[in-house]
Amino acid sequence: MQIFTRFLFWLGLTGAPLVLATETLEYEGGLYQVHRVPLTQQSKLDLRWQDDSGKPLSDFGGLQKQLSQEGKKILFATNAGIYERGPKPCGLTIIASKTLVPLNLANAEGNFFLKPNGVFYLDDQNGPGIAEASEYASLHIQPRIANQSGPLLLRKGVMHPAFNANSPNRRQRSAVGIVTASKEIVFVMSDREDRAKGRVTFHQLSRFFLHLGCQDALFLDGDISQMITSPAPGTKFSPNTFAGMFVVTE
Repeated sequence: MQIFTRFLFWLGLTGAPLVLATETLEYEGGLYQVHRVPLTQQSKLDLRWQDDSGKPLSDFGGLQKQLSQEGKKILFATNAGIYERGPKPCGLTIIASKTLVPLNLANAEGNFFLKPNGVFYLDDQNGPGIAEASEYASLHIQPRIANQSGPLLLRKGVMHPAFNANSPNRRQRSAVGIVTASKEIVFVMSDREDRAKGRVTFHQLSRFFLHLGCQDALFLDGDISQMITSPAPGTKFSPNTFAGMFVVTE
């Protein structure tokens, strides 16, 4: 069974209106928050990590302060990939076409290193993509933004070989995928509040992306994950610890 609620926001004074869709979807016993960024609006999608002095923004409060200083409003934001002490992204981080953290192909413990892991990237000329981390360098691309994380949920429609349909490991999880037919970017987060349906397995989350029409999807983070949509000016956000944050701005 699938149920959904969709909230639409029409913004912008010139040209085509900006339509943001935030949905609550239930699928195979999991409950998800889904945010879509169509191809026509992907130039408004950005990745942020540090302020002008190089200090991590850390959470939505820091992000909102930075964007406010630039005269921009948050239309949507969510935390990006897994981080280490700093907070510093564990792997490749490209912001405004500049590589701030290099590609990380090391072997270690934890979800980030569960190979194959991957890189989500966005180039305004050629659109979005998700590549296996070990294959990324061979693409010879220079995207505007890129974020490495892991594990890779789906690659060309094939689920990560480590995932088990009967796994007891149910957690809150967030991820990003690309709808194959439309090149729409889809951010997904299992529900924070519902302690039953909002706790899902990797296998379950991957099936949901297939249901959405994605052939490629990348895990972002776990229990700390959050999403916000069009917060009111001056909103006070609960403190959190993020490294990179994806944001769509007006």
